[in-house]
Amino acid sequence: MNRSDRVREAQAGNHAAFLALIEEQQDRLRRIAYYYVRQDMDAEDVVHEAIYKALVGLPKLKQPQFFATWLTRIVINCALTTLDKRQRLVPDDSRWAERQPALAADPDDRLDLRSAVRQLEPKQRQVIAFKYWHDMTIEEIAVLLRKPTGTVKTILHRGLKELRKRYDNPDEPAGSNPSPAAGASELSAEEALQHRLAELKLRTEELFDIPEAYELTIADYHEDKREGGRAMFVWTKAGEDPVWSKPGKDSGLSVELNDQGDLIEYTIDVEEAAGDLPELSAEQLRLRAEKFALDHYPGALKPFSPTRTKSADSGTLFFYEQEVMGLPLPMSGFRVKVHRSGIVSDFRYFGRQTKPKVLESIVPKEQLLSQIADSAKLDLRLDFLHKSVDDTEKEGLRLVYEPSSRWMHFRADGTEEVREAADEGTESEEPAVWLPVPELPAVEAPAVRTAQDVQELLGIDPERYELLREVEMDDCMTGMVWRRRDWQPVAAEDRSLDAFFRQRTEETLKAKIDPVSGKLVSFIRFEEEIPGEQRLTRDACLDIALGFLARMQPGLAPFLQLRQQEEASDSDREHFDFRIGKQGVWLELEHIRLSVNKTSGRIGHVTGPSVDPAQLQAVEAAPLIDEPEARRIYAEALDLKLGWEIDYSGNGKRRRYALKYRLVHKEKGREIRWIDARTGELICSRLE
Repeated sequence: MNRSDRVREAQAGNHAAFLALIEEQQDRLRRIAYYYVRQDMDAEDVVHEAIYKALVGLPKLKQPQFFATWLTRIVINCALTTLDKRQRLVPDDSRWAERQPALAADPDDRLDLRSAVRQLEPKQRQVIAFKYWHDMTIEEIAVLLRKPTGTVKTILHRGLKELRKRYDNPDEPAGSNPSPAAGASELSAEEALQHRLAELKLRTEELFDIPEAYELTIADYHEDKREGGRAMFVWTKAGEDPVWSKPGKDSGLSVELNDQGDLIEYTIDVEEAAGDLPELSAEQLRLRAEKFALDHYPGALKPFSPTRTKSADSGTLFFYEQEVMGLPLPMSGFRVKVHRSGIVSDFRYFGRQTKPKVLESIVPKEQLLSQIADSAKLDLRLDFLHKSVDDTEKEGLRLVYEPSSRWMHFRADGTEEVREAADEGTESEEPAVWLPVPELPAVEAPAVRTAQDVQELLGIDPERYELLREVEMDDCMTGMVWRRRDWQPVAAEDRSLDAFFRQRTEETLKAKIDPVSGKLVSFIRFEEEIPGEQRLTRDACLDIALGFLARMQPGLAPFLQLRQQEEASDSDREHFDFRIGKQGVWLELEHIRLSVNKTSGRIGHVTGPSVDPAQLQAVEAAPLIDEPEARRIYAEALDLKLGWEIDYSGNGKRRRYALKYRLVHKEKGREIRWIDARTGELICSRLE
């Protein structure tokens, strides 16, 4: 069964098919999530949320062959939402871009198998990577490359033939006559990769002094068509959890190297070690940043210019970027974060990029501003404003207008581009029908502040599940994880990233609570549920869902509407989606989504709101500023800022750029996020 067939099976309610699809994609999804949110714990949560959204939205996917693309977009959207909602935005351009490779010269390392692969023709190299390092079938490769399967087979055959010759005779140039020696087997290729991983680990230990108290937690190697080979190593203090340890503890060190052993990324927790050190001046911090970069890339200061600095937590971020037309290229050069004590806590090398083509003529920004002012559309909605994200002194739930042009970018030649925010396939869907939620019965809803409270609320059997972790998280939440007692752990010697996440996810139940309000925030099952003997209807499951909501969020029902959905006749789960609002004005990102198992009546997944009934009751939902007036305020404050942006329309290995205008506030130079519908206040992003 190919992937498209499996997607259709999953759409028809085959839960095992869905799990197989997720298992196939999970390692890639985790990497994507991590690249955005930059923390293992956040990446884990992003993937979990994306899996649930995919499970709910899978029946609406129109083209099963694009499942992987659709799922990737969901992960990216979940990652960006997590950054906004949890107020942990990474203060640089990497939030909006995939991590890309540093373009470094290849040393003469021909005895390595991957070096031999790199010497093949591009088409052969590409097909071999897809087939053996990404586990893609011939048919999938043919679709991806838009070539007949016969052509792909021919390219693969010729590439393997050349590879065998190169691997057995590393001193022969590519294209010479084949050697009679036997070819390398897939097993020898795997052994070569493990050997390379061990070599890169030794290289890491040469570059950095790993404290004796640290133990290796993750040692992983992956290949990407854009990034090339990458090795990731994570050390944590013995006995400490690399994900659930409290922020600020000197508990971990993470290093990523490329296939040639060059440093790509370095991160270490320094708060504990730097606590007694004196604070350095800004100039001293800059010199420390430059010294670190020069230690690893001796010529790093020649092609890159210091473009900006940003305060970040307890340190300063220094950016050195490649400039064209006096404008920096995103994801070029390098960045260094230096703690106020002078210890380098974060480094990322992007490398020198191909110089983009400079336009012969640029459309005047006044022309574009006039067009935007005439066509600007504002959407009235409720949203929760955060001081760490939004440039406002008044934090809380607000009635605002959101400019529809907020996500628009304009090519400097005048072509309009819109950043897509919706998942693939949603544009062709019919508008959702929302139904009022019946009045929920008044029930006793005790506060949920302990693991035992959660177990009682969700019916978690302590004889079947053991509590693994209960920790205070850095967003004022308490996280809890249970695991089935009959679960068998992965092999102790497997330190891959995939094994690390499986160790933390398989056969688990995860919950988050707000200990201050005593409310359940989210819950999700990562287990193959044993079917019960019941066969509940959707209406019966809805009664269970509403009863659970009454206990989870008392008083919220008047602010909810239920999305109309057909009964999932071929599935063991019924999914329910509630939007939240007041007087016909809705929160854009705040939904309650939950599922009920039809065979057991148990709650499967829950994602709750960050707002509570008291906040909704207090907020004014009637605007004092009408839309024409808000549009005038918006248009008068607008300006366009010219800059290079990454062009994702190409599929080549090298990064491409396009010169674009983006909308900003004329005085602050930052994105206008909202116009307060009660006061007319313009609210900008705190990020440039």
